[in-house]
Amino acid sequence: MNILITDDERLVRVNLCSMIEELYPGEHRICQAADGAEMVRMVGEAFYDMVFLDINMPKINGLDALDTCRELSPETCWCILTGYAEFEYAKRSISLGAAGYLLKPLDIEELKCLMDAVIREKEEGRKNKGQIFESRMSLAISLADSVGVVNQMQPEREGAVYSIYLFFLDTEKPENRRELYAGLYDDLSKYLQKNIDVQDKYALFFLQTSELCLLIEGNEYARLQSYLKIHWKAGDVRARTVAIWSTATDFAELYMNKQIMLAMSSLRMLEENGKVISLQELKEQKNLLKRQYLCEKIEMLTAAYMTGNYVLANELLHEMEQDDSLKTGFDLIDRRPLADYLSMCWNEGCGEGDFSELLSQFGNAVQDSLSCEHGKKNDVIAQIKEYVSANYMNDVTIAEIGSRFAISPSYISRIFREKTGEKYIDFVTAVRMKKAMEFLQKEPSVSVKEVAARVGYVSEKHFSKMFKRYYDLLPSQINSEKL
Repeated sequence: MNILITDDERLVRVNLCSMIEELYPGEHRICQAADGAEMVRMVGEAFYDMVFLDINMPKINGLDALDTCRELSPETCWCILTGYAEFEYAKRSISLGAAGYLLKPLDIEELKCLMDAVIREKEEGRKNKGQIFESRMSLAISLADSVGVVNQMQPEREGAVYSIYLFFLDTEKPENRRELYAGLYDDLSKYLQKNIDVQDKYALFFLQTSELCLLIEGNEYARLQSYLKIHWKAGDVRARTVAIWSTATDFAELYMNKQIMLAMSSLRMLEENGKVISLQELKEQKNLLKRQYLCEKIEMLTAAYMTGNYVLANELLHEMEQDDSLKTGFDLIDRRPLADYLSMCWNEGCGEGDFSELLSQFGNAVQDSLSCEHGKKNDVIAQIKEYVSANYMNDVTIAEIGSRFAISPSYISRIFREKTGEKYIDFVTAVRMKKAMEFLQKEPSVSVKEVAARVGYVSEKHFSKMFKRYYDLLPSQINSEKL
């Protein structure tokens, strides 16, 4: 917690600091104010979870300062310090919302009881607010992804902003990706609980495309810029984690930034492992389009190779060999981060030479794999379509499919559209709508709600909306219309 100790006696301040440090070593940040006027100024400039204040002080006494400060910082807990055990003081401090009343000389056990109670209350309140905020934000993003409804939510506090971080994780073994993301989630959760101010709300959740997303409504957290470098360790498995972040003043801008981050995510291979880079910094890079085009092609080829789709990898490689603009893009980049990325995904030393040598390395690896029996597996897109057709009533989000087939969801999204001419989500919708029509025509007595559940929709309203968009009829009209 951020703690402010206000007392005109320096010895009292030092003594209280020592007690808190003895009880909670290294857990709290403590500041000091010498009088009520300084306390008012400091509370107006920064947030404090807890403020200890003396009653009798020069300039402004403690209770008058509290009366002013509680409007400036309504979420702060206030504790009165005084050498006067008088009921009137206690009564007025309680009426002003004080959490406690400690007599001088201070007793360390009484201090511990009070602070433990405040900490429990803060944690419980934060947990409840965090759950509401997380649910609200994840649902808003999910709705925007599914049906294109982007609302205009504003930060609740004046001057606050939204911060968004997307974490992209690559590993030499795609089957370990989910486990690594889970580890990153747990590690980041612990870090946030200790480092996010109590008045700021945050949401940590996975997008439908499987990336880990962090949203904060409050301050710009510059200290998060070093989080990956200092705190996150992937363990024994080789992995690279890069995050992109930006800020926004409302939800519409935040969602737009999220979409741009996903679209530019392939550029992560040109960043050092553990880098947290701003979206603005990415946008301002020279020759951005050429660099992004190169990275997207390499990502598609790499994903095909790592998931065992060597026939597709070979096709993509031939396309790259005929595309002179890729060599131009390759000559513009810093090759060290790319070589690190490719060495993890392909083999050691990959990407350290010129572009023709890189294509040769890709070609040798793909041809070696094609010559193996393992390289003769069926087209992954056909496998995905077959799976969805048989399991449309279950969770077939692109994240779930990516996990099941050990393929990056972003790769599925790109290659599915390239191979089929339609978006993955549109294919799933088409399968579900056709099945729904069959149920409605064959079983006229079945309810719309039951049909929705049978084809994988939790919301009857959302199902009806999608059905109307697909057939230009509501489900309830099927048995009263001639089709």
